[in-house]
Amino acid sequence: MPRADATTMRPSRAALLFLLIGNIVIGSGVLAPAAMINAMTVDLGVSAVAIGALIGWGAVVLCIGAPAFGFLTNRMDRRFLLAASLVLYAVGHAASAFAPDYETLFIIRLAMISGAAIFTPQAASAVALMVPEARRASSIALVFMGWAIAGAVVVPFMSIFAETMNWRYLYAGLAVAAAVAAAGVVLLMPAGLYPARMTLRTWGGVLTRPPILFLLGTTCLQLIGQFTLYPYLAAELRRATEADATGVALVFGLYGAAGLFGSIVAARTVDWIGAPRSQLICLLTLAAGLAGWSLFSTSLVLTAGSIFVWGLGFGAAVSMQQARLIAVAPALASASVALNTSVLYLGQALGSAIGGALIAYRFPSLLGPAGLVFLLLAFAASAWAYRRFAA
Repeated sequence: MPRADATTMRPSRAALLFLLIGNIVIGSGVLAPAAMINAMTVDLGVSAVAIGALIGWGAVVLCIGAPAFGFLTNRMDRRFLLAASLVLYAVGHAASAFAPDYETLFIIRLAMISGAAIFTPQAASAVALMVPEARRASSIALVFMGWAIAGAVVVPFMSIFAETMNWRYLYAGLAVAAAVAAAGVVLLMPAGLYPARMTLRTWGGVLTRPPILFLLGTTCLQLIGQFTLYPYLAAELRRATEADATGVALVFGLYGAAGLFGSIVAARTVDWIGAPRSQLICLLTLAAGLAGWSLFSTSLVLTAGSIFVWGLGFGAAVSMQQARLIAVAPALASASVALNTSVLYLGQALGSAIGGALIAYRFPSLLGPAGLVFLLLAFAASAWAYRRFAA
């Protein structure tokens, strides 16, 4: 069975572009309930916590699915695998558009979210196979800029359109976008992309490497910190600042634009300052944004500024972490990146649960401070991995 050689393969810019588009669709689908939370609660007759559960329980599936699918699909061509995951995502979103009630929507989401569990980590491993080491970190940052673009462009527009049209049309749009991305991957990615075969013993070896464990812990903590607040951001903006639909969309737009800007800067500078330093800067930026929210959550103007600062680190933090893991053990990238995706979604699930509990027990003002604590812990773990293991 042929193997791709990263030292000789010359992937087209279009192939990397469609991996970027795939991540835009994946990120948009994962974050969609947060953008449409106000409209969905009214239409489906459920609470904000129930809509947040779409993200939280979906994250549980992603947490389990990322390493499981990474192991089970180890012998599959990455081009076919990535395209199939996007097709699953397209079918799931199309079915969601016709879901008659919350329970049906919940079940469909848990099924189709497996596409995200496959695509996100395996796109990174595919880049590691296609791109020479000297350009690997910046190429990964480019591909994972899709999440920042989702936050900068798609999520704000979804929050606006969800107020003016049926949210189901937005799910249908995501289905079409996923299908287009799948077609682009099939047509433009090189064939014969097979990662190094991973046995159960090899996976165990990944989990016994201290640098990898510290980096995985950093990922989990930073996502807990952010998702303590993020799934409920639109609802909290209305509660705390009395923002209308336009104000909520503006804040999401600032958040996403900052994430896109931060991702571009990180992609352009990572080869110069290194992925570890880039990620530490991202974590400090995230913490500063959550600190601002904690102090100024009743002022729309100051809250918007704080969320802009928060967004600066959002898009780049994950891609820098992927680059660090690949640099620690390039041959194990398929496993380590899958595990990173797993703990990323574990962090989303735990953060969503913590935030939901704070709202349910009538402590919404603690969403920001609780998230800040986890981000500071993430910074400490990341700094230790860099100083102790140069990872």
